[in-house]
Formats: sequence, C-alpha cells, structure tokens
Amino acid sequence: MNLGVQYYRPPFPNQQYWAEDMKKIKDSGLDSVQLWLVWGWIEPEPDVFRYEDYDRLIALADAAGLQVVLSTIAAIHPYWIHREVPNSEMVDHMGHTVISSNRSEVHNGLTPGGCIDHPGVWARMKQFLQTTAKRYQSLPNLHGWDAWNELRWNVQSDGYVCYCPHTLDQFRGWLGAKYGGLDGLNAAWRRRYADWQDVQPGKLPHRPYTEMMAFQYFLTWRADQHAIARYHVIKEIDGLHPVTVHAGQPSPLLTGGGAPQYNHALNRGNDWFMADVVDGVGTSSFPLWEGIDDAAFGNRVEYSRSAAAAGNKRLWLSEVQGGRASTGFNLYASVDALSQQRWIWNGIASGADTILFWCWRNEVFGYESSGFGIAGDDGLAEERLAAMKVTHETIKAHQDLIGQYRVHTGDAGVLFSPQTYYLHWAEEEHARRAMESLQGYARALVRHSIPYRVLEEEHLEALDEIRILFLPRTLVVSDTLAQRLETFVRAGGTLVCESECGAFDPIGLYRYPEERFTARMSGGKEVGRRSVENSLVMVETAGNAYAMQVSQWLTPWQLEGADVWCAHSDGALVAEVLVGEGKLVLAGSYLGESYFRTWQPGFEQWIKALCQQAGCAQYVWAEDCTIGQISFFYLKVGESMGRKMVFVFFPNDQDHFTLCTAPGFLGKDCLQDLITGEQYPVVDGRCRLNATPQRMLALVEC
Repeated sequence: MNLGVQYYRPPFPNQQYWAEDMKKIKDSGLDSVQLWLVWGWIEPEPDVFRYEDYDRLIALADAAGLQVVLSTIAAIHPYWIHREVPNSEMVDHMGHTVISSNRSEVHNGLTPGGCIDHPGVWARMKQFLQTTAKRYQSLPNLHGWDAWNELRWNVQSDGYVCYCPHTLDQFRGWLGAKYGGLDGLNAAWRRRYADWQDVQPGKLPHRPYTEMMAFQYFLTWRADQHAIARYHVIKEIDGLHPVTVHAGQPSPLLTGGGAPQYNHALNRGNDWFMADVVDGVGTSSFPLWEGIDDAAFGNRVEYSRSAAAAGNKRLWLSEVQGGRASTGFNLYASVDALSQQRWIWNGIASGADTILFWCWRNEVFGYESSGFGIAGDDGLAEERLAAMKVTHETIKAHQDLIGQYRVHTGDAGVLFSPQTYYLHWAEEEHARRAMESLQGYARALVRHSIPYRVLEEEHLEALDEIRILFLPRTLVVSDTLAQRLETFVRAGGTLVCESECGAFDPIGLYRYPEERFTARMSGGKEVGRRSVENSLVMVETAGNAYAMQVSQWLTPWQLEGADVWCAHSDGALVAEVLVGEGKLVLAGSYLGESYFRTWQPGFEQWIKALCQQAGCAQYVWAEDCTIGQISFFYLKVGESMGRKMVFVFFPNDQDHFTLCTAPGFLGKDCLQDLITGEQYPVVDGRCRLNATPQRMLALVEC
C-alpha cells in the first residue's frame, strides 16, 4: 500500500521549497511524490532534453526516504512541434485547423498540439517517452509510472476532433479491418460506397447514427491503442516497475458533451481494453468538489476496479482531492481530515494498492490557483497531515494484512454497454441517460451492501460467476451479446432488462419489437412507446409491494404465461418470465435512471429482493439503523491471509448499529478494529458496533 502526493508540475513549486517540502511530506506519513514529466518543458528544442530539475527532485525525495511516481505528460507538446512536423495540426468537425495554445493549468507547451495519428508526431512523442524511461528506469526509489494522465488528448481543441487526413485514414483502415473491406462495410451498413474516400465519420448528432456511432467506437479504440503504445514504449525499457494509465473518470462516467469541452462519449478510451494489456488502471476523484458521497465514491472505485480485475491488473486511485478545490474566484468547502482519511480506507476496502493525492502545495496556475494543496492554506492543513500520519502508521503496522487484502466481488453484475453510450450521444450529444441508469442500479446495490461487479459488454468472462445481471437502459445489443445473455439465462441466471433492451443494433438501426432477443426469449413483445401519465407505479412480487417511479416513456409487454408484477392497460409493465433454468425480468420503462435522479426506497428494496431471489451472496448487512436519502451504513468485505475483513463507514447522523453476517461467513467470534485496536464480540453472527472518533472501522477476524 502506497500513499503519495502530486508535487511537481513545472516549474511549480519553486526550487526554494523543495528540500523542506520533501521532509514535511515524509514526516506527514506519505510514501511517495508524483512528478509530472512534461514533454513541452523537458524538450524545449528538438532533441535537447533537460531533466536537471527532475534529477534534483528525485535525489531530494530519495534522501528524505520517499519513492517517486513518474507521470509522462506527453499530451503537452513542445512549441516547435508544428515547425518540426509540418501539417500535423488537428482538424475539427467543421474542417478548421485547430490552433493550439498553452494549457490553462500547465503553462508550458501546446495543447492539444499535433495529432497522434500523424507518424511524425508519434515518432517525436515516442522518442520523449524512450528517453525518459531510459534515464529513470533504474532509480532506487521508483514506485511506478503513470504513462498517461487522465487520458487527455483533445483538451482545448475548441471543436470535435480529429478529422485530419491521418485520422481519417486510420478510421477507414479500422473499418476495413472490422468489416473485411469496403464490400463488407457496405453490406453491414446498407450502403453503396464506391470508394473509401466516400466514407466519412459522423459530424454531429443525427448525422447519422451509423457513422456517428462508428466514429465514436473508433475514437475509443484509438485511445486504447495509444495508451497501450505508451505502455509498451516504457515497459520495453523498464520491465520491473508497474506502468499504469488513468482517466479523469472511470469509463462508465465518460458521457461526452458539447461546448466548451467537445467530447464524444468514451473518446478517452475504455478501461477494460486498456487493462487487457497495461499493468494497472486508475481514476481521479475529488469528492468534496464534485459532491461525491460514500456510495458514489465506492461505485466510482468499483467501476475502475472491475476493469482492472477483468485483466487481473492493479487499481490505483491516481488523483484524490488533497485540499480545498479552486476554479477561478469560486469558494469551495475545505477538506476535513476525517473525510480525507475516509477516502483512503474506502480505497483500501475496494482493493486499491496506490493512492495519490492532488496535490501538496496550493496551485499557482490560472483558474486552479489557490487550491487543492493538502498542505494548503484552507485552515485545515495541520489536522489533515496529523491524521495522515496516524493512518500511515496504522497501515504500516498491518502492512502484510492490508497488502494481501482482496475485496469480495459477489455474484451480482451490472452491464456497461459502450455501444449504448454511442447511440445516446448520436441522438442527444451526450450519454447521461445511459450513465444515470447504470449509476442507479450500482447505487442501490452499494447502499444495501450487496457486492457487485461491472461487466463490460465485450468482457464477459466473469458472467459465469454471476447469478443476476442488470441491463440498465441497454438499447444496443449485438447478436453476439444477445446469444451470450440467452445462454446465461437458460443456464440459470436472472437477467433484468429495461425498456427497449436491444432495440438497436451496433450499426444504429432500429429493430422492431418482435426482432429483439428479449422477444425471442420471452415469447412476447413490447407494444411500443406510451406516454407516462403517472410516474409512480407499484411493483408486487413474492407478496411484497414496492413503490417506484418510471421515466421517459412506457413500453408495456404482451406476454403469455408470465408472472405480472405491475400491470398496464396495454399489457405488463413489469413481469417475470421463466426461460430454461433461469429468469427474465422485463421492465417497460427506465427505473434505474429515475431512482438515480430521485431517491426511492422502494426501488432499493426491490433490487435487494431480486438479488435474494437469484441467490446472490450478501455477506454483511446493517440492522437497528435507518437508511434514508442520505444516511446509510457503507460496508465493504474482503479477505486477507485467511481472515475475513469488514470495512464500516458510519453516516454522520447515526452512531451505532448491529452488524449482521451471513451464516458461516466468519470463522471467529471476535472482530478487531485495525484503526483503534478495539475488539468486538460476535454472537450468533451479530456484532454491536459504535462509532469511533474516526467514524469508520477496519475490522478483521481475531
């Protein structure tokens, strides 16, 4: 377990602070410092590399007993890039050449710079990565590499990119490989293209779904390949240390949007495909700035953890909020010590092995100036650093136990469908509806302590370990995915589908209700979209009734032999159909999205009941407490060195509850808190717990 902090984004901080800061960082209990190796700063002239400031910083860190994490910031290009590599500028969706400029929070080098599809740009970037890796591969205090920070490549492009000739060639080549040439593309897309030059990417929403979805898919693939290329450049030189990449948000949160950022959905890549190759993936998280509570933070980490686990790779929390946020002249909440330590233990409970805070001193650049410093002057730095030292001492005292900890992933799953995101963007210029639907199911699961994992639609190896799979607003389903899901259900799984599941194919063409895989499996079909006259519905199953809300539209089902849980004048709004050894639960609206927007206890209870009916394991849960819109007990479970571990996070308004454990889960009748050392007896699988001053417990069998 490594706790670190971002320190250097050249030329900040000034050298006069370095030596003393390194001592203070070590004294605060942190293990490492992260340094931004900015290409535009390091290579101010072609083939002239200047590392003297980094050499000194690394030496000072080593002398203080600190490791270093090296972040290769190759997305900040040297000022000379377009002189050295002519005609390498990006081109936006309107055909305009993108004029690069200094980045607002870096100030040294061009953003977005040259297009990575230009071979001359990549050759220059590759040389920078190779030169840097060769220089620092043998450092005695090197912890690892962050090869691509937040997967940034189009920042300040001022339009959708890239539409330059090199990217268009790559796009057409990708299509040719995917469809087996132009004839194959024409057959799949129902087109009559005569020449590859006729094939253009989507320009804006609706223009049309097919080309727009394909171009987004290509941009995702392109980012994945670029991340993997960076990884290989460094890994071929340094085969010893981990080489990771991290996004500003996990892939399921990358919904895209228009001005001023101009992002297509998932244009910064797909964590699952990157984790197939690289040593680890991570994410940034600024909870107090972005209003991220325990459930949202836990889900955020789980999305990245699921991707990392699919490739059996590391999970890093690559940027976690250090001090009070700053954007321009706005004032945000200071970061209190208890919240910050809570994020650390949440990360540990979720399986992270490296947690890096952003940053040590307050920023000085542009709209981020005066903010984010863990040692910054928001009035709480002293208590933050004192608490950090205590946490560090606790981790080191139990380093073997924490180092070998593995989180229990459970047997409930939520499907992440990038193709559905592409479809939504092609219609609405964002994929927020798809994201909110997924978030709704994940939030309900985590708030009721039901372990789950996220399955990406092309990474279904873990489906054999799942008992129930939720398909939130999954409008796009390929034939391959449909066959896999049908096999899952017929073998005994429970599949929960929302309205118009599989109504579109990956080409963006609409399927009639009778053509969808859900119709084939259920023997019925949806009757079409109906208006929502009353958003509140009652779903009754197994003798219990659950009040919840629907959203957008209703698509009732006409079914024979189904167990109808919620009726509509045109059919069943929610129903269960037995298929083979398993079950198909069909909902004719969007329940997860509605719950995400407006808290509904009925939806949470229904999700819990579905998981219980499917036989999903629930190792621990809270009793003698209240679960409200905000208040709930966040619990995570795992195992280390043959001993069960339970992490408990108390809400602010409740100080005690009864921890209940599943029969046979614990092998001992006592739990000990690693943080305080206090022991708690377990009687008949139940343990009464009181809040400590830290308001969290890291319990292990004793």
